Amino acid sequence: MKNTLIIFLLIIPRLLCADAWDNLTLQQAEQVSEFLNTDPYILDYCDCCNYEGEYATKIYLMKVKSTEIITCDWNSEYYSVRADVDILAEIPYIKEGPDINYAHRYKSKEELVITMNYTWAYNEQKEKAAPIYTIIPYNIYGETNPNLGSCKAFTSFPKPKQIKNRKYKKWYNKRFQI
Repeated sequence: MKNTLIIFLLIIPRLLCADAWDNLTLQQAEQVSEFLNTDPYILDYCDCCNYEGEYATKIYLMKVKSTEIITCDWNSEYYSVRADVDILAEIPYIKEGPDINYAHRYKSKEELVITMNYTWAYNEQKEKAAPIYTIIPYNIYGETNPNLGSCKAFTSFPKPKQIKNRKYKKWYNKRFQI
């Protein structure tokens, strides 16, 4: 009994960490997919995670190549958006958030499930990278949920000079009028 209690106490902190919001209505999934098809550059990072922890030591700049709407793997009443992405850069995560001044090129291809709180996209009103729920309305957990919000301030995208990608440079210059 004592061992069971110890194991249970060790598991609890894992269950309390931030949840990725990948459970979308069909309409939200369609909006996310449409948005990413027209504005494909995203940052993938957990702004609420401990910057020294396993999940938040790096931030990735990615380009979405394609999206697919699938059934949410943990709640069949909802949908998720799966994306094929090219990882363009790795950005260090410091206590204050992404350290975009030290982004460096990184080439890889991956499959990613888009999350409303940990996928950051270009928010036109803020002119910054912001969680995608600030662009596509997401209120599955209710508008009054105290956890609905960013843990860190919105951030900037890395400068094209660091990334050395012609298409990213064109996208960046268009968004930031450079």
